[in-house]
Amino acid sequence: MGIRMKPYYFIILCLMFLTACSPGAMPGTGGTDTVPGTGQEGQRYPGYTYMSGGRLYDADGKELALWGVNFQPCISWEYHDRLWKRNLPETAEMLKSLSDTNIPELHRMGVNVLRCHLTPADFTDAEGNLVETIYLESLDYMVHKAKEYGMYVTLAFVNHMNDYAYVPESFMCGATREDWINDPGIVEKTRNYVRQLMQHRNPYTGLTYAEEKDIVYWELVNEPSLYGWPAIQEHENAYNAFKDWLAETGREENASAYYIYRQFLVQDYIDGMCGLLDECGAHQPVIWNMNWAHYRSESTMDIFDGTLSSQADGVCVCNYLDSSMVPGDAWNNPVDLSDVDFTSSLNNPFNNINGYGWLRSPEWSGKAKTIYEFETLFNDSAYLYPIQAQYFRALNMQSATMWTYCMKEYAQWYAGAQYLNLTSTPAKAASFIVAKAIFENTPIGRTYDPLVNEQIGENYAISKANNSSVWSDSEKFYHSGDALEWCPVPVSDEVNSIVGIGNSQIVEYSGTGIYFIDDIDGKLHITLEPNHEWVGEPWNSKNPGITCNLDYDTANTLSIRLKDWGEGQYTVSRIEDGAETVVTECTALENLSLAPGDYVVTRTE
Repeated sequence: MGIRMKPYYFIILCLMFLTACSPGAMPGTGGTDTVPGTGQEGQRYPGYTYMSGGRLYDADGKELALWGVNFQPCISWEYHDRLWKRNLPETAEMLKSLSDTNIPELHRMGVNVLRCHLTPADFTDAEGNLVETIYLESLDYMVHKAKEYGMYVTLAFVNHMNDYAYVPESFMCGATREDWINDPGIVEKTRNYVRQLMQHRNPYTGLTYAEEKDIVYWELVNEPSLYGWPAIQEHENAYNAFKDWLAETGREENASAYYIYRQFLVQDYIDGMCGLLDECGAHQPVIWNMNWAHYRSESTMDIFDGTLSSQADGVCVCNYLDSSMVPGDAWNNPVDLSDVDFTSSLNNPFNNINGYGWLRSPEWSGKAKTIYEFETLFNDSAYLYPIQAQYFRALNMQSATMWTYCMKEYAQWYAGAQYLNLTSTPAKAASFIVAKAIFENTPIGRTYDPLVNEQIGENYAISKANNSSVWSDSEKFYHSGDALEWCPVPVSDEVNSIVGIGNSQIVEYSGTGIYFIDDIDGKLHITLEPNHEWVGEPWNSKNPGITCNLDYDTANTLSIRLKDWGEGQYTVSRIEDGAETVVTECTALENLSLAPGDYVVTRTE
């Protein structure tokens, strides 16, 4: 069966024939302010996020700046790659419990968007029909739990990892990444799956996925790939579709014709999915994945042109700091990159049109931009996330999701290239919180300063030499390392929210975990996460056994020196299971002896 040809496509095709003489010769038309899948300029649907003028907005018209993580309790890869090692059962209740335990941690870290690239083989059959499985139930529950904590969710419809499949006969099993777009049969089954997912009613929210307005946007495919020339000839279904197109258009079979076809293939896939979503009443914006830095080249210009001409509201890319700095096979021979200077890894792609430079070009101004995955690579640094946050804003990014959050169920035993957890990587987690503040408060399209390793701004400071980062304003003070010896920005003693590692001029803390102090309605709410000690190398995925010890029992000394919390009469109570138990009464918040846990300080004068 040939490509679905719309009448206006044939007109465009004729124009292309006049100009296209080599792969990538046809320029794109640019993005427009559209409702997903409709092409109707300026239209908005009540309650949904939307794109206008190349920017994403919430339902109230506020420009989005979302900071989050990839979180995937609902894909079997997460279970088989990580969770089973902790002897956890592959059951619906266990999978749902992952959202119960980890989403509150992510909320504490300020996360406001969760991304998950779905693997259809976990809940579809051979024809793409939705199948009720424990992974679909876990997805439903994750969306519900995220909504409960005020987080957006973004879902990529298509991915398949390491051949893991909860439904072995799923249409995704055996399909190559290229087949996802090149094979008309796989495309049609994907459309069937997406249609049924949009109509699926989440039992925990009572809404269909089309109606879920807390889904901020859809990503159609995670890291799509297409056959090149002459590789297409070796894949029967995809090749037959190309030959049908040749017959319909009267073209001779050659490389030039194939790359013209591939441009249409990309645009047709995107526009067809946009139309399908709109037919289903799913009015969230649609994002197309443009893969890694340097994906753009002479051999892929047709893919970029097809995307640019499509109805996609935006594009996404990933940002992993330069893996070429890792000698040899890094995944099997990991190395510590904590001391590496990643300046060139950031600067070179930024200024290269075939790196990330194309994202800043005028022709792409009509498409919104997001980062679908990012990470610092084989290190536990406490300054790189803030640098990436600035970098992303300079690239016009409105959403960034780290790959991938390590769940507390296995985080203590985990190590590798991508490693983030609130309690098991406390300094890195604090830097993630600093980075969010920088991301939200940095204007989009900012001028990029290539001297990235040492920076001091009005409200922030970043230092590789000190392995630390700071955010400080009239309300917040966040620091990812000890801030007594190094803190080159002013700190107010009137702030109402503190996140820290170690000491500062307003808090002294002897523990090694991350802590949170918030003044809410005249009470101080304190969370002291467990004391942390490395016993293994966090970057070394070959490291056997436990990576870090977490001590929940040893008391630490805490002193708080905020202006409104000087001498007085105070009661300090520990909160457990919703109940408060008095720990101490005091006249000053000095040298409090507190074990890790949750506390509230109230005035009793």
